[in-house]
Amino acid sequence: TAALGFAFAQSSPWVILLTFLAVAVGMASPYVLLSWHPGWLRFVPKPGAWMEHFRTAMGFPMLATAVWLFDLTVPSFGSGGVFWLGLLMVVLTVGVWIWGRFMQRGQTRHGMLVAGVLLLAGLAGAAILEGPLDWRHLPRAVAGHGVRAAGQDGIDWRPWSREEVDKARASGRPVLVDFTADWCLTCKSNEKFAIDVPAVRAKLTSIDAVAFKADNTNPDAEIAAELKRHGRAGVPLVVVYPRGTDGKPLVLPALLTAGMVLDALEKAAD
Repeated sequence: TAALGFAFAQSSPWVILLTFLAVAVGMASPYVLLSWHPGWLRFVPKPGAWMEHFRTAMGFPMLATAVWLFDLTVPSFGSGGVFWLGLLMVVLTVGVWIWGRFMQRGQTRHGMLVAGVLLLAGLAGAAILEGPLDWRHLPRAVAGHGVRAAGQDGIDWRPWSREEVDKARASGRPVLVDFTADWCLTCKSNEKFAIDVPAVRAKLTSIDAVAFKADNTNPDAEIAAELKRHGRAGVPLVVVYPRGTDGKPLVLPALLTAGMVLDALEKAAD
C-alpha cells in the first residue's frame, strides 16, 4: 500500500512505471523461480482434498473482514443504518446463494436465474440504498470525528486544521500531526505501537508539544491537499513540526517505530 501511495503521488511517469514494474516483478518472482528450477515443485503442497478444507477455512477471515467493513460503514448512514445496511446484506446474500446453489451446479434455465438474481439486487438497491439509506446524500463527517481526549492514559489529541497548527507553532510549541483513517490498518498499528506509547507521551509532555489528529475516514479535501503537499497520495502520514514557523517539517515514514517518533520530536524541540 505504501508503495502504491508513493507511486500515485509522483509527477514523473517513469517513476510511476518503475514502481509498478517492481511490484509486478515481486509478485511474479515465485513463478519465475519455479520455472527455472522445476525440481523445487516438490516443496509445493500437492493438490488434494485438503484444498476444499482450506478454501472453507479462508472464508472465516473474509467474514471477519466483512464485519470490520460493516463497522466502518454503518456510522455514515445515521442511527438507522445498522438495520437497513444489515437487511441489504441479507438480501444480497440470498442472491449469492441462489447463484451458487442453482447456477453453478448445472441447473438449466440459466437466463431466468440470471434475471432473477439481477432483479433481486436491483430491488434491494432501489428499496434500501435509494430509500432509507439514501446513499447518494450521506451526511458530512462530524468535525473532530475519531479524536479522543486524554484520559489517564493516551495522547490529548486535538482536531487538525492548518490554522491551528500554525498558531501552535507561532506560540513556540512543537507539533505532531497524525493523518489517519478508521479503515487504515497501518495507521492503527502506528498509533498503537509507535505513537500513543508511554515514551512518546512523556516526550510530548516534556517538550510541551501539541498533537493533532487529521481524520480522513470520510475523505476531506483540505486533508487530501495537505497529504499531497507532503508527497503522499493517502494515509498514513505523520508530520512533526519544529518550534516557530520557519523550520522545515519532518515527514516520517509510512511504517513507524517509537524511536523514529522520539528522534523527530527531539529534533523539533531543539
